[in-house]
Amino acid sequence: MVKVAVVKTSPKTVYEDIARVLDAAEYQKFVSKDVATTIKLNLSWSKFYPACSTNPYVFDGLLRKMIADGFSNRRIQAVENETVVTNIFAGTHGNNWYPVIKKHKIKFLPLIHANYVDVKLPRETLVLEDTFGEVIAPKEIFGTNIIHLPTFKTHGHTQMTGALKDSFGLYLTKNRHLAHLKIHEVLVDLLLLQQTISHSEFVLTDGTVMGDGAGPRTMIPKIGNLLLATNDMVAADTVQTKIMGLDQKKVHKLQIAKELGLGESNLDNIEIVGDFESAEDLPNFHMSPGKSPVIAWNRGFLKFPGMETLLFRSPLMWLPTQLSGLYHDGFWLPLKGKKWVKWFLEETEWGELWKTYSKN
Repeated sequence: MVKVAVVKTSPKTVYEDIARVLDAAEYQKFVSKDVATTIKLNLSWSKFYPACSTNPYVFDGLLRKMIADGFSNRRIQAVENETVVTNIFAGTHGNNWYPVIKKHKIKFLPLIHANYVDVKLPRETLVLEDTFGEVIAPKEIFGTNIIHLPTFKTHGHTQMTGALKDSFGLYLTKNRHLAHLKIHEVLVDLLLLQQTISHSEFVLTDGTVMGDGAGPRTMIPKIGNLLLATNDMVAADTVQTKIMGLDQKKVHKLQIAKELGLGESNLDNIEIVGDFESAEDLPNFHMSPGKSPVIAWNRGFLKFPGMETLLFRSPLMWLPTQLSGLYHDGFWLPLKGKKWVKWFLEETEWGELWKTYSKN
């Protein structure tokens, strides 16, 4: 039976709690010291917004624990990609990752500089090859332990985003917006890809602050004070869905992955360890996913024949990209999101901890 560890945490105990959740999930059974480790960061916005991207204190806590347990910092690399609406270098500084990378002297690989090579999978993909015309992955992560650092948050395309969605930026390049109409199937294909090329996979999901509503950017943040860890990406997202209070039947990737034997989505077959005794004992945050105008527009227009080619496979690609940036950066963040950033940084203890990384 697969184990998913869930522990309570606080700003004062987060580093100890990260160590506890990793040990409860028996991470050293899966993350080997004998091979290199790739830490996949989660960048949903180049700018900082609560619950949107990997928090520096979780990144730092993971590295503290691994190095204390004998992992060599020279064999650890952090990676992240960028999209048509994010910039990896701005995101690294905007989300306070750079001080953590510098502190622990690990390598950082922007995946826009990675060497993508073809991958032969053990079975046909559901939609990945038809959508992109290829199955590729960064050569630099082959044979490594892959540890994902997603956050608890909603998503307009997938209901929720966690371990499986974090693979989106690991294997797909800037054209990954082409996957949105078949997003659940694409994520399952990427899970198969990951299991094919990696030495092992593991996830540490950050629920210290959670994002509710029209994710993954235009959210209302909530303090969650939770951490989750496991070696099963499907089980991780299944338990996360339960904690978020979402209808699992709508999170289609979980059922598809289970049917293909890529992970466990039945809560009855998942052992909850850590600070909770069972799935029934887990908290419910009663979240409600929504769609931002950008995502609603995207999904609406793409249903018309030929619209994907017109907007996303032609020189007109600049138009939706500019509209998205204008809406998120120019309208929503200054008019609506700014108050939540201020609340997090000035009124919460997590925000106070986050700011300490700005001083490094």
